[in-house]
Amino acid sequence: MPTTTSDALLILKPDVLSGPFAHCSRALARDTVRGLLAVYGGAPTTSYEVPTSACAVPWALRNIDRKVLARSWYTRTIHDADVHLAALWDLLRSPGLAGDGGTATAELVLDAARALGFTDVTRERRICSYRDFLGLYARNAHFTRLAGSLRDYLVGKDIDVVFFEGSQELTTLHVLKEVLRRVVRYPIAHYDAVENLVHVSDPGATDWTFFAHVVGSTRPEAAVPSA
Repeated sequence: MPTTTSDALLILKPDVLSGPFAHCSRALARDTVRGLLAVYGGAPTTSYEVPTSACAVPWALRNIDRKVLARSWYTRTIHDADVHLAALWDLLRSPGLAGDGGTATAELVLDAARALGFTDVTRERRICSYRDFLGLYARNAHFTRLAGSLRDYLVGKDIDVVFFEGSQELTTLHVLKEVLRRVVRYPIAHYDAVENLVHVSDPGATDWTFFAHVVGSTRPEAAVPSA
């Protein structure tokens, strides 16, 4: 099977596809977009609708700045800033986020990624196999207590594997991940290491290569070994 051609890999995890975090209030969705605007200097960092967002967004900004200092590839640069900041403002004011009620969190993620300059190449819903789990986490979590928790969280559950292309910095999706997790999932507490909505591949990471080869395949699911 030919390898998927794209620049970026994002995986929607089980807690963003089902359960209480599959939907969020439109107010939280709007605050997520405001948080992205704040990262890139397109909006003030004070005008939020949900009280927890006033703490969550600055927390996200601190985490982003810490990662900028720690990782050579991590940046707050956004190419064609005027275009993409305008697209974020359009998303913020869009009919789908207007008023009360809720919105699908996964679609918020994809809409924000598109506003930031990415175009979908493929999106595949699949049941996460044990092999898929290893494709994601074998290097940094295998044979640890965390690995068992990650396996229970992922294996046998739905995930959406999304490949994007675009000329934007890959860090931009990491910034989206950080703001989303902080505003929607963990506004007043540290991340859970397991249930955290989305995964974004780092530049040059092996998970991109793994999923580029298996998405769209008809291979049998690998057996899940006993605990």
